[in-house]
Amino acid sequence: MFIGAYVGARPLGRPLPPLADAPTHPAVPLHLLYAFARDPAHDGMFQFYDPYQLECACSQQCGSQRGMLSLAGAGFAWGPAVPLDQWVANAAASLQALMERYNLIGLDINYEEGLDGPAGDSFAPAMAGLIGRLKAWRPQLLVTIAPFDAVWGRYKKLLQLAGSSVDYTHWQVYAELESPDTTAEQVVAAYERLAAELGGYSKLTLGVNTEPDERRGAQLPAIVEAFRVLRARGIGGAFVWALDNSCGCGYAAEAALLRLAAED
Repeated sequence: MFIGAYVGARPLGRPLPPLADAPTHPAVPLHLLYAFARDPAHDGMFQFYDPYQLECACSQQCGSQRGMLSLAGAGFAWGPAVPLDQWVANAAASLQALMERYNLIGLDINYEEGLDGPAGDSFAPAMAGLIGRLKAWRPQLLVTIAPFDAVWGRYKKLLQLAGSSVDYTHWQVYAELESPDTTAEQVVAAYERLAAELGGYSKLTLGVNTEPDERRGAQLPAIVEAFRVLRARGIGGAFVWALDNSCGCGYAAEAALLRLAAED
């Protein structure tokens, strides 16, 4: 089962937490999704958007933690400035170099902007081509995507083109159900709808937002209740935005998710 947490994006200016303090479980690894890698010239030449922060994170990775690289994130729009074939080739080469250098096991596609209108038409073919190249390079590479309702159409097209190569869909349910009063029943209903679209729960993960000041989405008691229900239905796991936020409350969400994921 996949349990992951984004880390390194400085949400609301928060610094990187000590990764050795993050919770662990002997039976379930914690996947750290390093946020983010971007190609500033939109040419496929990816690099850490905050090299100091993310290099520090990679160097701290320890124990059962597993590192992944997340692309783009909020504030960085899709829009290649070179021919698509060249973008895919450049992206594959630059991302392979980053993953080898920092011993990362997977890639997370997290574009949120620039996907509307004709400009977004190239997104799914480009990402499918990139995934194909990276899987040919390393067949065991873990590939995840992180859509929400406003961009779901583009990501559904990507799943049509490369669905068998995408291991998990990290649905940002807190972008759909933003109220902190969201109930477990509402969360479960959202995943019921998605499971019907995707043919099951096994490639879906439950989205959890741990922002302590501007609370967004279901809070921990409702999340735990929803995860128990969805786990019984075969959900693939859960992810947290973000470890940098969770450190202020003792990583309660990550610890609970790891514990529940390990239950028989």
